[in-house]
This record gives sequence, structure tokens and C-alpha cells, in this order.
Amino acid sequence: MEIGKNVVVIGGGNVAMDVAKTALKLGAEKVTTLYRRSREEMPANPWEVKEAENEGVKIEFLVAPKKILGENGKASAVECVRMQLGEPDESGRRKPILREGSEFTRKADMVILAIGEAPDLEFLPKEIELNEDGTVWVNPITMETNLRGVFAGGDAVTGPATVIEAIRAGKRAAESIEKYLKSLGG
Repeated sequence: MEIGKNVVVIGGGNVAMDVAKTALKLGAEKVTTLYRRSREEMPANPWEVKEAENEGVKIEFLVAPKKILGENGKASAVECVRMQLGEPDESGRRKPILREGSEFTRKADMVILAIGEAPDLEFLPKEIELNEDGTVWVNPITMETNLRGVFAGGDAVTGPATVIEAIRAGKRAAESIEKYLKSLGG
């Protein structure tokens, strides 16, 4: 993969810091990380942030991307907006609020999204049992939830993890689903 010379990384977690440092090591001349909250709300470990800065990563706080600009499938810039912090949200961190009229453009020939994502469990029936951390409870051997015939795996069960772990959980659930269906006479 060819690394851009002017890279923008979007995110504030450990992965964003690792991605930014890696881009520098692979030849990027300038790496800027955009994070929509302040340093205090940043989910990355403080030592990861310090290490990234020491290696030359610039971090812009209270900045959020609006749009990636480019031509012919190549990035040329990121349209951004400045943020301010409001009241705490569900995570306990202060919620970023758009500052009207603060739009600006940051040049970039490569943009990397390194933002955390969480599964949306809103569609699940209310009867599905959740663990204290909000993940879906499953039988660790069969991957079946507390609802007979409903199976789950991946980040919805473990929380953020690797793709390999999600694939392994999917295979285990598939085996259990097959056994379950055969037990029904199907």
C-alpha cells in the first residue's frame, strides 16, 4: 500500500494513535489526528498519546470531519468543523457540540478512519439478557442466548475484539445452530 505524504487520521483511541505512528514509520511526511473532544475525554491511553506526539504526530482537539474531499478516488482534503464541549453524554464524557461558522479545510492526500464502533442492540427483543457491560449474554459453549433458538457472537457478545475472534465465534455459533436445527428434526 502506498502511504500518502500528508495523512489525516480521524479518531481518538489507541487504534488511531497506532495508525498515526505507523503512517509516519511507513513514510508519511506529516500526520495529523483529528479528535472531536478534548485531551481529557480522549479514550486513548495517555502514554499512547504522548508516544504518538513524541514521534511527530500532530493532534488537533475539538475538531470533527464533515466531508472527505477528492477527485478520481483520491483524497485531497478533509472539510472540518470546530467543536466545543457540552454536558456529559451516556459515556460520561462531555458531548461535542458544533461551533457554528467554524468550518475549515485540512489538506490531506490520505484519510484513515480509526473511530470506535459499537454494535446497535436496539433491535433485540427486550427478553434478551444482557451482561452488566451491555453485551449480550450467551452460553459460552453453544453461543445461544437466554432465548431458545437465538444465538449471538462477535462484538455484541465480547465487546470490541479482533476480527479473528468474531469469525471464531461465528463458526462456533454456526455449529450450535446446526445441532439445534437437527434437534428439531430439520
